[in-house]
Amino acid sequence: MTTKRRLVTATGGMAAVTVASRFSGLVRDNVIARLLGAGMVSDAFVTAFRIPNMFRAFLAEGTLHAAFIPTLAKLKRDGDPAKAREFVRAMTGALLIALPVIVAIGVLAAPLLVTMVAAAFARDPAQFALAVKLTRIMFPYLGLVSLAALAQGVLNASDRFLLPAAAPIAVNLCIVAGTVTGVVAFGGRPEWMGVGVLAGGLVQFGLQWLACRDVGLALVPGWQAFSHPEVRRVLRLMLPGVPALGVYQVTLLLSNQLAASLGNGAVFCVYNASRLNELVYGVLIVQLTTAVLPMLAAERVADEGKARATLAFAIRLLSSVAIPSAVFSVLLAVPITGVLFGGGKYTIAAVHTTAGALVMYSLGLPFLGLSRLLANTSYAWQDTRSPLIAAVSSLAVFGALGLVLARALGVAGIAAAASCGQVANTATLLWLDGRHRRLPRLRDVLPATGRHLIAAAGLGAVAFGLNRMFPVPLHTSVRSLAQLGAYALAAGGAYLGLLVALGAPEWREAREFLRRRRAA
Repeated sequence: MTTKRRLVTATGGMAAVTVASRFSGLVRDNVIARLLGAGMVSDAFVTAFRIPNMFRAFLAEGTLHAAFIPTLAKLKRDGDPAKAREFVRAMTGALLIALPVIVAIGVLAAPLLVTMVAAAFARDPAQFALAVKLTRIMFPYLGLVSLAALAQGVLNASDRFLLPAAAPIAVNLCIVAGTVTGVVAFGGRPEWMGVGVLAGGLVQFGLQWLACRDVGLALVPGWQAFSHPEVRRVLRLMLPGVPALGVYQVTLLLSNQLAASLGNGAVFCVYNASRLNELVYGVLIVQLTTAVLPMLAAERVADEGKARATLAFAIRLLSSVAIPSAVFSVLLAVPITGVLFGGGKYTIAAVHTTAGALVMYSLGLPFLGLSRLLANTSYAWQDTRSPLIAAVSSLAVFGALGLVLARALGVAGIAAAASCGQVANTATLLWLDGRHRRLPRLRDVLPATGRHLIAAAGLGAVAFGLNRMFPVPLHTSVRSLAQLGAYALAAGGAYLGLLVALGAPEWREAREFLRRRRAA
């Protein structure tokens, strides 16, 4: 099997694993919602859990991967296994020196960290104390997940993709176990949720550690650590990626701060709405943009005109998925939220609050997908400056509108500000990529977008009409899931039928694209 054929196979397998991972995340959030509801405890947990995850973006899955994987891959290509093992050992040693210090600082500074993410919690001393306690329990997760990220880098550089992609499932299941233990077995002890997070991080790292040993690159600390030249090179390469990640993390921080100021339950409702919006984004849009990027980068070198044609196809394909998904989510936001979170202690009021935020997030979904695609276009042209400028513009718009819209619309206002930020991000990238002549002609994109809008209107009419005649129950059950699924299938059928009636060529193009990838 050729390298490109292995890439196609791995991409398909990762898509399936991504679906499983997202499903386990939904199960996790549903269990927390049903057992705790939208209130003080769930807000405190989400806030405390976000803190180590914010640092993870800097230390682990973001800049570390971008710098570590190419370095290890080069050493492996050079055909010197001893040097590759030495580098992995040195990198492991460096992390084992740095991480305990960072974790200790985080545990000691937990009150400051909670204030940075949710200052409004200070109004309720009990909630603030709980958030601090959970932060201290869960902050060591940062160390475990950072080591897991190193293991994932080793496995990815060794063409092992499925286990790293599936590893987050362990974290989700352990959090479910911790939540059930704390609420059911101990009558309401949220500390067990933190224990579940730690257990999940340990399992996530342990499974990948064993796999690294199997590929001959065990994560055993070496003596050189920070003195190793390749480790120093990785650290230097990590620095340019920090500003862009910092912009995104500041956006999350501001979002949590605004939600915390709206009262108990707001943080959890905003979190759940964003998770629902990320379902389509994570499972479909990310896969589409990731699959197109390597072809775009390769074609740019040989023929920029061909690369622009590929980008036009990618935009049309993205539009065919993002627009109908957004319409469906906007019109059926309440039943979607009710089916996936409703019941138990997650009240009808919480369902409607979350649905209001989901509507606003969904309006920004096409722009979220297009901004990612355009950022990848910049990267394919080896331009890292444009995505950073666009990210800063998104943060500026979100910061300017967030407080105003949160006061006017509550939880939905935070989501609306986030969507406006995505519009600004997309507009900035369109301007910058347009200046550098990377964009396709409008006539290669706009007619298809118009067809998708018309067909999506038909989809919306079917979905809205069905739910109006036979409302979906607003709680999690087999019946409600089946009913919502049936409406999605019927609406999707109407959408596809209208596209065929309008003579849309996207499906023929998609088949041709897949044929080209298989033949590559």
